[in-house]
Amino acid sequence: MKPLEELTPRQDRKEKKRSGLLPKFAGVLLLVAVVIVLFKTLGNASLFFYPVDEAVEKRVELQDRRFRVIGTPQPGIIETTLSGRQVLVFTLCTGEVYSDIVHEGDPAELFNPGVPVVLQGVWREIQPPNMEKLPYSPNDGWHIETDSMVVKHDNDYRSDRAELESCSGE
Repeated sequence: MKPLEELTPRQDRKEKKRSGLLPKFAGVLLLVAVVIVLFKTLGNASLFFYPVDEAVEKRVELQDRRFRVIGTPQPGIIETTLSGRQVLVFTLCTGEVYSDIVHEGDPAELFNPGVPVVLQGVWREIQPPNMEKLPYSPNDGWHIETDSMVVKHDNDYRSDRAELESCSGE
């Protein structure tokens, strides 16, 4: 008579520990980081760029969105405090259209009246502080609240077809 064969599974191979969880987690974190960087980069690149006159014309449409605005600061730049923050208050213009600006943060190195700037911010429907001291203020109850400024010091910022119109107050 033949001996009965053993049918129980062998334990020759040790079961591998679940070490695949850590690389999967790291891969997901890397993917999330890449998506965040792309979102911020593409979001910043998609900001619209308007001269002051177009920004004023599209004020209601742009009210809740960030945009870039270009114009020429007028004389009468005021340093003041707004809600405990240091800000610059001034008037920006293109042609005969003016807009009040409240800029938080350091101004660009070459920032001066008459030197065109590119600002990034949002429309606010509230009178800026010390508005009565601004000689060219439109006094319309709106201002652009900005936090990024670049001085437009050469032709690199201009399109071939358009130069910045000088302001009527200059």
